Amino acid sequence: MTHPFEKAGFGTAPFRCTHVSENVFRMPDGTSKAGGCCDYCGTGLRHEFWIKGSGAGEKLFKVGCDCVAKTGRGIENFEKIRADHTRARRQAGAEKRAEKKREARKAWIDEQHANRAIERAEATKVWRDANSALAARLDAYTGTNDFLLSMIERLGYWGTLSEKQTEAAESCFATIARLDAARATSQHIGAVGDKVTVTLTINRLVILEGHYGTTFIYICEDQNKNTVVYKGTSSTFAFTPDGGPRGKGHSLTVKATVKDHTEYQGVKQTLIQRPKVLEEALG
Repeated sequence: MTHPFEKAGFGTAPFRCTHVSENVFRMPDGTSKAGGCCDYCGTGLRHEFWIKGSGAGEKLFKVGCDCVAKTGRGIENFEKIRADHTRARRQAGAEKRAEKKREARKAWIDEQHANRAIERAEATKVWRDANSALAARLDAYTGTNDFLLSMIERLGYWGTLSEKQTEAAESCFATIARLDAARATSQHIGAVGDKVTVTLTINRLVILEGHYGTTFIYICEDQNKNTVVYKGTSSTFAFTPDGGPRGKGHSLTVKATVKDHTEYQGVKQTLIQRPKVLEEALG
């Protein structure tokens, strides 16, 4: 029995399928349709099965899967080739869908990042408008204060500071300003060994409990903003005449001996000993 392809003049049986290709015509509206046609029956083809006869020098011709299946004779490995092509086509479709999903996910992430960037820029403007002086000081700061450096780093990344961080940064700058002023103007009082009478305002009190009792550390300043420090156990200096503790803001006039002249963070300090309270100042 003569093979149909042989009758059509396509070569000599047996025939074999060499490979499969896809031929698609893209329409202007984005749709697609078959771009080829079957050399045997003229049907439009999207997937072209290329066939070759067994004679020497015979040319390839293309048919659709229906024409190949109808013959059923002399087409070696056709079912396998068609199955391989179907599997490859399905895999390509799955990969394409996965790629579209990845692209959609990336587009969503990019959109979220863009929205957050806009929100951050708006929040940065609001914060800088409300804290323009502090922002300018942070932008111009070239010192070594670890806290301020960390705030500058946060401001560069987030664009804003929290309310507590803003207050802390302002307080830090105020402390630095006070120290700078104290370094520039501080002086020692008297000479070591002198007895002096000074009016002091308590700025800070530290109480230490130990095996040998309570030790008080008073950091004070005189009327000229010079720093005076007392460290000892004198209850006369520590308590008011009615027994109440003297704390920050208390003012009193004392007579004491200059124990030493020191410096702390560049600020000159006068250390006193054996203080005697002469008068409790008002305010």
